[in-house]
Amino acid sequence: MIRKSISLILCAALVFTAFSLRARALFLGDTDADGRVTAYDARMILRTAVGLEKPDRQTLTVADIDRDGRVTAADARLALRTGVGLEKNVVAPTLPGFTGYKSVTVDVNAMYTYEKLCADLAFFRTMFPDVFSYTSLCKTADGRDLWCIVIGTGNAKKQIVADAGIHGTEYLNPAAVMSAVEYYLRSYDTVVYNGKTVRQLLADTDLYILPMFNPDGIAISQFGLSGLKTEAMKQKVTSVYNKNVQAGNTELSFASYLRLWKANANGVDLNRNYSFEISGKTYDNGVRMAANEDYKGNPCAPENETAAYRALLERLKNPVAVVSFHSQGSLIYWKCGQSALLIDDTQRLAETVEDVTGYYLDPDDSFVGASTDWAMVEKFIPAVTVESGRGTNPLPISDQPGIAAKLKNVLLAVAQLYN
Repeated sequence: MIRKSISLILCAALVFTAFSLRARALFLGDTDADGRVTAYDARMILRTAVGLEKPDRQTLTVADIDRDGRVTAADARLALRTGVGLEKNVVAPTLPGFTGYKSVTVDVNAMYTYEKLCADLAFFRTMFPDVFSYTSLCKTADGRDLWCIVIGTGNAKKQIVADAGIHGTEYLNPAAVMSAVEYYLRSYDTVVYNGKTVRQLLADTDLYILPMFNPDGIAISQFGLSGLKTEAMKQKVTSVYNKNVQAGNTELSFASYLRLWKANANGVDLNRNYSFEISGKTYDNGVRMAANEDYKGNPCAPENETAAYRALLERLKNPVAVVSFHSQGSLIYWKCGQSALLIDDTQRLAETVEDVTGYYLDPDDSFVGASTDWAMVEKFIPAVTVESGRGTNPLPISDQPGIAAKLKNVLLAVAQLYN
């Protein structure tokens, strides 16, 4: 009898749980099926009302809150009122096979391209206009935009600057960073890190993020010559390869050479394209011609991307930290022979990132003329280079979800450090 009673209780609990989960995911207005009716759902309903979205039949049913057989601005208004508690949640009727809108836009299980980045940026600006914006800092040699995201008000007292994808072969990091961006936006008023919401963490700080610093180089590494948009750049990249073959600098096939392309479309390594010195020396690795990697170009006449990045840091009023996401090695570079006055601040930044990622701190000075070195030496800003993943670039796409998980909270932790 006791066993039978326990079984009945467990069955009842399971039925109740299943019903609760079902009801939680199917409120009228809950277009993304996350169990809540929020401003995000209201925006999606409004976009549906004006024809910018074409959801499936069940999602249309969920979006039609006033049950008049249409999805209109009135439904969007009801969703907003429901989200702030002025209207009660109502369980929606269901159709077989309903899954709702995808709760996640950035797919970390697939190759992340420049075209996907552009689409995601436009979507996020529509969905989260109060806390998300983006602008082009410049055009690349092959005609792409160097996008810069701002998360926050855009008028905060402090700024944190982050970049990813400065090397063409390191295209897993843009996906990871954009996945984190989406997480921040969708969870803006939810407790997400050390008992604080994103809004609280960014109360007086804006995040400036360059999610794909080198879109041309990434397109080359991902797709080879067909990744380039213009015939002129295809000819230039082919010429770079031929000249390096003639000079005896490479024995790789053309396809392999392009797959290992770290530079921008002009054959310049953007992470070496800075004009500065430390202790009377400048970085020089001896590479004297445009190549798929390591050529620093002419720092006195920098590449468009480099010049735009430098201009960004120079115009920001109070940049307190710089984080540059690279691959690979699962380590953090933070020393470059910078001023002793900056060492302690940089170490605190590096240790904060270490705590979040589990990556180890490189114990040696690692001056290589990189963007983070320039930020520390010339701009006196604490900066770290985060090397995600292990193996040989380009890392396999199967590593992307794990890298995204490691990097997810990095910028939130850095924001809390400077609160």
